[in-house]
Amino acid sequence: MNNAIDTRKIALAALFTAASLILSLVQIPIFPIAPWLMYDPSGIVCLIAALAFGPKLGAAVAIISWLPRVFLDPFGAPMGMLSTCAFIIPAAIIYLKGERSRKASVAGMVVGAALSIAVSCAMNLVVTPLYTAIAVEDVAAMIVPVLLPFNTLKMVINVTAGQVLLAPCMNVLKARKSAQR
Repeated sequence: MNNAIDTRKIALAALFTAASLILSLVQIPIFPIAPWLMYDPSGIVCLIAALAFGPKLGAAVAIISWLPRVFLDPFGAPMGMLSTCAFIIPAAIIYLKGERSRKASVAGMVVGAALSIAVSCAMNLVVTPLYTAIAVEDVAAMIVPVLLPFNTLKMVINVTAGQVLLAPCMNVLKARKSAQR
């Protein structure tokens, strides 16, 4: 096992982190009945990083890219970190332990998406009452009509984008690695 510092991997991780940070600032209302719930595409970048370099690096990209947002949104940023990590870590583990095929990537992303949806809904039960005047019971009443559909839509977008971008991104990363040899 080579423990040498891989400068290429560090540089790519920094690029993925910067891209994720920039995209985390893009807030898109995708669910008309809950306009306060915003989608940001940063999870897609974290997903590609995790699938390309492993779940640890993917989680590092997710967490580091969300850190500046902690100062702007001290409740939402940790939820974003947890939700993103719940999505990308299982996706990367399943994909990298499998045959790195379309089937393995779909299976990993679906498992990660389901876990992310569950984590997001559960975290809303804990966090939302801390920064709003909404009681836990009222948040629980919003799970099925609001939180579950919003988070499902968010994951459908992330999985679809992940599937569209995975092969081209992996091809570029492999081509760059081959060119450097």
